[in-house]
Amino acid sequence: MDHDQWDRLIGELATAREAHWEEDLRQRRGGDRQKTPAAGLYTGRRPGLTLVDRLLATLLYERFRLAQVAVAPLFAVVPVPLNRAISQTRCLLHKAGHTIEPISTHLATLDGLTDLAARLGITRDPVIKTAS
Repeated sequence: MDHDQWDRLIGELATAREAHWEEDLRQRRGGDRQKTPAAGLYTGRRPGLTLVDRLLATLLYERFRLAQVAVAPLFAVVPVPLNRAISQTRCLLHKAGHTIEPISTHLATLDGLTDLAARLGITRDPVIKTAS
């Protein structure tokens, strides 16, 4: 998947997630919002995983069949909220008409993922870039 496809997929899922979230809130409230919050005002608990994190975790789990206990440390979460995030993202992908095809190789650990990346010629920059 190239960068443009990734960005389009994130955009589609962000729109679908927002619509799903608003519908869920509307149902819990029993109607529409009474008051619109001011622009830029944050009005809720921050998610532990961003949409991009959720999509990447779902892809690792679905495509590579990497166990959730192996994926969770990559995002500094425990498997329970990761499981919920993967389930919700899988639902969003389904509603958006996207499917994730698993590869034939089953990966059980992060070392297996690292080995697969090395075999495919994917390398990572070991230098951490600073914000400055």
